[in-house]
Amino acid sequence: MTIRLPVPTIFILLLILALSACHKEMSINGKAFIKRDVLVDILVDIHLADGVTNDMIFHRKFEVDSIDILSPILEKYEVSRQKFDTTIIVYTRNPELLDQVYNDVLIKLNVMLDENNKKEEKKEETKTPESSLELRPGQG
Repeated sequence: MTIRLPVPTIFILLLILALSACHKEMSINGKAFIKRDVLVDILVDIHLADGVTNDMIFHRKFEVDSIDILSPILEKYEVSRQKFDTTIIVYTRNPELLDQVYNDVLIKLNVMLDENNKKEEKKEETKTPESSLELRPGQG
């Protein structure tokens, strides 16, 4: 007993097989673009700066917007504004790649948050609780 498939079905199956074999990992490379790991670090710094500048106390005191902080961040990584803009444009045209970059950004920010929380917990543990130093009625 042999199974015969219609020619269009065979053609579609071969096309799917060929396309899946040609799939390769996309990446954005070249001198015109920022390397992925550097881009992740830049975006982490941008989001940290944005978080600080959105605080009303900071904003009122220094009258700085997160846009004003972009230039020093790019200088820190020795990246031109044009190279940053070009890289961001290409990544926004490839949402899957941008999603991968932002997954790394979120991981780094979460690691930083966890480290900060651990430091805060250690500070709290080393403090002498004030309630244990209080004199209660009838103790003195």
